Amino acid sequence: MKKILIDMLGGDYPERILEAMDKALKIDPTLEFILVGDKEKLGNRWEVIHSTDSIGSDEAPTVVRTRKESSISIAAYALRDREDCGAFVSAGNTGAVLTAATLIVGRIPGVLRPALCPSLPTLVEGVRVMIIDAGANMDSKPEYLVQFAIMGSEQMKTKGVESPRVALVNVGTEDNKGNELTAATFIQLKQAHEAGKINFVGNMEANEMMSGKYDVIVCDGFVGNILLKTAEGSFRMLMSKVKGAFRKSIFAMIGGLMSKRQLMKLRALGSSAVGGSIFIGTKKPVVKAHGSASVTALVNAILVARDAARSDLATRIEKALENKG
Repeated sequence: MKKILIDMLGGDYPERILEAMDKALKIDPTLEFILVGDKEKLGNRWEVIHSTDSIGSDEAPTVVRTRKESSISIAAYALRDREDCGAFVSAGNTGAVLTAATLIVGRIPGVLRPALCPSLPTLVEGVRVMIIDAGANMDSKPEYLVQFAIMGSEQMKTKGVESPRVALVNVGTEDNKGNELTAATFIQLKQAHEAGKINFVGNMEANEMMSGKYDVIVCDGFVGNILLKTAEGSFRMLMSKVKGAFRKSIFAMIGGLMSKRQLMKLRALGSSAVGGSIFIGTKKPVVKAHGSASVTALVNAILVARDAARSDLATRIEKALENKG
């Protein structure tokens, strides 16, 4: 098992990271970590690469070019250069993490643009859906989206999905719907399907995103980021309404107490659903956690990194892109 690099200076609540590591170890005792942060504060339980320089959330992503002693830059160089490092997890500045992953870790040969791809639960038990891209590329070309479909499919195959169902986010399911980007992308995705590179099932409207009918949903980063944040906001609203309903009367409170176990499961699902978004397309996996991620979400991010490192995803993607059909 290769080691997972952890950015200890990123995110709004760095103190949660150590707790998340301990919980992840209970799930998988074979995990090994390398921490990037202040050696004086982190002790000697794990290997620590010293850094006290944290890139703030309001700083430009390109500062990784000059801030080589920042925790994000140090982790990216270690991931690139060390054979014993398999993945990197950070809850820090999203742009800086993705810039470091692209410029320092480097793209897989053939990849035009790496993409950020979280996965979400669906209405079907045990089935998750991946959004690709969820914010790394605000302006995309059809060929980028076709590669997203291929890369996303390879990631889902590592999860045991034999023939991932790929859909294109659009304003309707008809073949001729959409704008210039989706119209051109639809044609190219269909061609990739006919060449046997992906299992493209057509256009998908946003309200079907978590229906369980799809495994990979493809869009540019602008649309994908809106989809993701809409889903997160909808869940928070739902949980707030459920809590409010159970406070309206004594009978409702009793019903809430009787349903407590199921409600706790639902709450846990929400906090961990988008715990870690893998940045697909780099030579080694980089996983971005939300800046205010809960302990549960950080555990999920660590496990996402573990699975990506073990699956040798980069090699799978490189081979898939070499296949011209």
